[in-house]
Amino acid sequence: MMSRDTSTPNDRKIGQSISRRRLLACSGTALLSGVAGCLGTNTARNGTESPTGSPSPPIDSVFEEIEFVGPNLVVTLAEDHDVDRLNLISPDGGTFEQVTVTEGVTTAEFQILYKSGGSYDTGNYELVAVRGESSDTMSVELRPEISVVDVEPDVDVDDQNSTGRLFVTVENTGTGPTWVYNIGFRNAPYSNAPEVIEGDGVADTRFERPQDPQQEFLQPNTEQRFLKGRGVLIISDDDSISCEGGSIELTVVVQTPHGDIEQPIRADLSGGYHVDDQAAVQHPCENADIELLSGGSNNA
Repeated sequence: MMSRDTSTPNDRKIGQSISRRRLLACSGTALLSGVAGCLGTNTARNGTESPTGSPSPPIDSVFEEIEFVGPNLVVTLAEDHDVDRLNLISPDGGTFEQVTVTEGVTTAEFQILYKSGGSYDTGNYELVAVRGESSDTMSVELRPEISVVDVEPDVDVDDQNSTGRLFVTVENTGTGPTWVYNIGFRNAPYSNAPEVIEGDGVADTRFERPQDPQQEFLQPNTEQRFLKGRGVLIISDDDSISCEGGSIELTVVVQTPHGDIEQPIRADLSGGYHVDDQAAVQHPCENADIELLSGGSNNA
């Protein structure tokens, strides 16, 4: 088996609420002890990007495959390798993580995303396979590029009317994975809509969809639909907006350890109230047509 030379726990639970500052305080690169592997070095030939977004190892190197699975960077070595240790070197030259390789084992995992802080910084990393007095090296770019590609209303399975909640589809077109830890809304008509975590603020970060928390990790060249449990487009008779041809502009904010992505949208409402609870003061409208607007910001 392969043993890690770090004490970082691999399983960290998602709380029901989370402080943004507490989450991001540890999100810089963790400089762990270890040797960079710069002893005698074979001629370095940088890998290229594969169509799936995973780095393609150099030809004839000890590296067979590099891929991302959940929060991990997974390295597959050649069957006949004589590698003693793998080092992942951060952009500033420090050792981000180190794995000891046991004879006969060909797969190693580096955890690079953590749900309680300590996730990797974006940039160009070096993967070093140490073999006695020599080593093989390949470059691995870890740089997620996140965008909102679709927002659509959640609909009631019985009457096919809007529930007031919104599905948000997020795409990663970059070269590194990231974690969507929260999606909030600004200028939502509903006072109890999912919140954006600001500074020391705390918000409910749970998702109704996806149900599997592992799917909150967004790999390169993939997209995922997210749904929070609370409504967004829910209004009352006292609101200035109407369910009879009214419209409102609001902002979707996707929050990751690598920055926030803001996407303004316009919701055109029609059909009158979708009254599923006669005692409620506020209700969703029957129909909601969503349009993505220009002018969003990307701090990732």
